[in-house]
Amino acid sequence: MESLEDPGSARACLEAFVDEALPVDADSHTFRLVWTSYAVLAMTDPELAEQPFVEGPNRLERQLTDILATAQAAGEIAAYLDVSAEAACLLSLSHGVGTSVLVGQRSAAQARFVMLYHLSRLFNDPTPPEAPGQHLAAAS
Repeated sequence: MESLEDPGSARACLEAFVDEALPVDADSHTFRLVWTSYAVLAMTDPELAEQPFVEGPNRLERQLTDILATAQAAGEIAAYLDVSAEAACLLSLSHGVGTSVLVGQRSAAQARFVMLYHLSRLFNDPTPPEAPGQHLAAAS
């Protein structure tokens, strides 16, 4: 997120997050597998959980919170939304749909649709993204 050039809007920045967060190619697939493995280890190894491992997701969640706060200040998302909770939802959703790609539940395109669908709802977009296939529960 920090290395992105100015995408021009909070929405564009969040869409860039979606594109970076999902396992869509060999490198991002490997990264997601390694990250998930460390997450599982952190659940069973308190020393690993205390390591900087958890700081990565915490830092990303703070960045997402800042982006959403910017969008809220600009009137792009509803004023009543809790931007911290929404950032946690975005990060959790990206982890969940990313894992669903790893296990073959859905394709990367279907996972991206789920994320963009959520962003459309968050930004109250009257035209949601077009689904990549008929069935989201079956990978193409």
